[in-house]
Amino acid sequence: MGNVLIVGDLHGNTTFAQAMLQVAKRNDCGKVFVVGDFGAWEHMHSGRRYFDVVNRSAKKAAVTVYFLDGNHDKSSLLHELYDDHRDDEGFLVCRTHLRYAPRGHRWTWDETSFAAFGGARSTDKGWRLAKEARKAAQAETRRRYGSSKRPETAGTLWFPEEEMTDEELDAALEADSSPVDILLTHDKPRGSQPKWNRKDKPECFPNQDRIQRVVETLRPSVLFHGHLHVRYTDTIASGDGRWTRVEGLACDPEASQYLEYSGEHSWYVLRLPYAEERLEGTDETEPSSLPA
Repeated sequence: MGNVLIVGDLHGNTTFAQAMLQVAKRNDCGKVFVVGDFGAWEHMHSGRRYFDVVNRSAKKAAVTVYFLDGNHDKSSLLHELYDDHRDDEGFLVCRTHLRYAPRGHRWTWDETSFAAFGGARSTDKGWRLAKEARKAAQAETRRRYGSSKRPETAGTLWFPEEEMTDEELDAALEADSSPVDILLTHDKPRGSQPKWNRKDKPECFPNQDRIQRVVETLRPSVLFHGHLHVRYTDTIASGDGRWTRVEGLACDPEASQYLEYSGEHSWYVLRLPYAEERLEGTDETEPSSLPA
């Protein structure tokens, strides 16, 4: 099975993750790639169980699940736990059928080149920090009444590493700035203009500018991303007379606030090997192998 099922945010939704594995199986996809907010919360028991369940389900479906980090994935813990466990393609092996693509990672499947750049800004950062503070205060109160538990609360709901830094991006592009066919990100590029954009806020722009820089450096034919929880398609200029098709994917049904949401909006079958054809009389590139 050479096709890849590209999937939007799962947010640790086990039921929907298993449904996506069945979609992959029906569409002859041997790989599933989740474009961030996968549910990497292994600092909690529920997060570890989610990894285990998805891994078992993927094994049963004969599918390998890959993911990059979103703003709600604890990527620092992924590196801490799995940096020393990489497969031949450089992915971090979290479970036998579950693998993480770190920021700036590049690889090739079926003569098709890919790059992954995770990370984004959380617009609910204040709420998450406030909830962490409340949990810390509750733990301190229990301690005063004799509890021996010392739970760690900081960094459990909001992760300081959620956004890609300029230095991190500089290092990745300096290491390899050659073009790729497919770019996978969590955040949208600044240049794309979805009709419904809940991340159209000044605090989100710096990371969107970073993704835009990745687009203009790597000049992908197609970019897939999540984060907005809405399905849309756009085309943006990526330099040197090239264009990039932007495919924004929706999320699991429990997280969507979009009135026109459908579960089918959260996935896309990418057929490999990927091919593109140039439209006659223009400089625009049209991704011919992607279904409408």
